Amino acid sequence: MSSNKNIPTIILGLVVSLFLFGNNLNAKTILWESGSNLFIKLAKQDKSASGKTPPNSHPVTLNEKDVGDALLLLELWDKDYYEEGMAERVFTVEMARLLGEHISAGLKIADTKEDITFAVVGRKGGMLGSYDTVYTAGRAFYLDGSLNLILGDWDRSPDKGKEVAYAGTATEKPKYVFTLGKRRKPSKMLDKSILTVEGIENIKVKGKTRKDWFKFDLEKTKLAVIASKEKKRRSSKEYKQEKLLKDEAAKLAKERREIRLEMARMRKEMEASMKPDSLSTEERLQKLQVLKEKNLISDEEYDKKRADILNDI
Repeated sequence: MSSNKNIPTIILGLVVSLFLFGNNLNAKTILWESGSNLFIKLAKQDKSASGKTPPNSHPVTLNEKDVGDALLLLELWDKDYYEEGMAERVFTVEMARLLGEHISAGLKIADTKEDITFAVVGRKGGMLGSYDTVYTAGRAFYLDGSLNLILGDWDRSPDKGKEVAYAGTATEKPKYVFTLGKRRKPSKMLDKSILTVEGIENIKVKGKTRKDWFKFDLEKTKLAVIASKEKKRRSSKEYKQEKLLKDEAAKLAKERREIRLEMARMRKEMEASMKPDSLSTEERLQKLQVLKEKNLISDEEYDKKRADILNDI
């Protein structure tokens, strides 16, 4: 009889345990979220085209700034040929920083069978100085020494019809279903070429380039970031002005050296031509006067040399 009385207590204990376990699982799974649509979280690996997905190299410790900087280097273009300025960043600065922070944090606790999936939002420049809201979604994982990123949705615009319908309601934002990127097949939304950057390349699957799948060598992208910053610094107005001043100063210093050398050469020639065996006393005095008038010798030098010439008479 007493055992039956304990049944409600046991059930209650199980419910509490499940609740606490569920909360702990959720706390581990959700790395970041905002509203009903935006998130960065741990998720199970998806299946590869072969049906056998290789285990990820997790857990791994990555520097969040290195990850964010690498994502910021990712640029795409869709023309037949590339010209300077045609590429477009995949992630805004805010998106790259957010992903860098939480991807690096997630990879520290992820196991070999987990990926990080994400859906983030950003604002990009539109027409006539306006800004457009765009969604980007995908998955990230670390494998064989490289950070992998598969994009599903990129530059996805909000559904204006749904946005209007939900305006003023308690929900405020409609619930979106994002494409998170898949190992087994490429995204239909991404068919652009990657801008060549040291440390970033597209993955090839069965000999075909996956334009939605990127591999990052973070050691190389760190060097690419340094090179990019130096290039930007050299193209700035301040750098160009500073370089112009340095070039002018170097040019002036060179001209001064050349003048000093030329003056020394002329002085030597004049002195040689004024030797007693080559010129008369009058000619030597005239040459000496020319040197003084051209400021090639000082008054003291002039007086001493003049006295020497007169002493030779």
